[in-house]
Amino acid sequence: MAETKKNEVNPGQGTEIGKIYSWLKGIESKVNNLRSEVEIIRDNLSNKFDKLDRELKTINSDVLELKRESSKTQEKMDLIIKELRLTSSKDEVMVLKKYMDMWNPMNFVTQRDVERLVEQKLEEKEN
Repeated sequence: MAETKKNEVNPGQGTEIGKIYSWLKGIESKVNNLRSEVEIIRDNLSNKFDKLDRELKTINSDVLELKRESSKTQEKMDLIIKELRLTSSKDEVMVLKKYMDMWNPMNFVTQRDVERLVEQKLEEKEN
């Protein structure tokens, strides 16, 4: 008798199985929707990570270029400073100015001028 009860279908049992079946189909549909949404999110994240990776590479390249330019600028500044140290100081220029004023090179004569003057004087004496 126990076997007959297991195999017998209860009249309300068919509708419950139908409800469970439709409930299961609903859950399956929701799971499929969630899977597709997760796949979309995964693809979007992958694209975002790829884009970020490219941007980071570009930024790294720009930073390296800036470092090179900064290094070149520093080298040029060092060269300018070195050259400036080799130039005369204000005091040295002032000493040169004093000597120039003292010698007054505008009053110097050339060797030709002296020879001409000597010749003129000699001619005057002869005449």
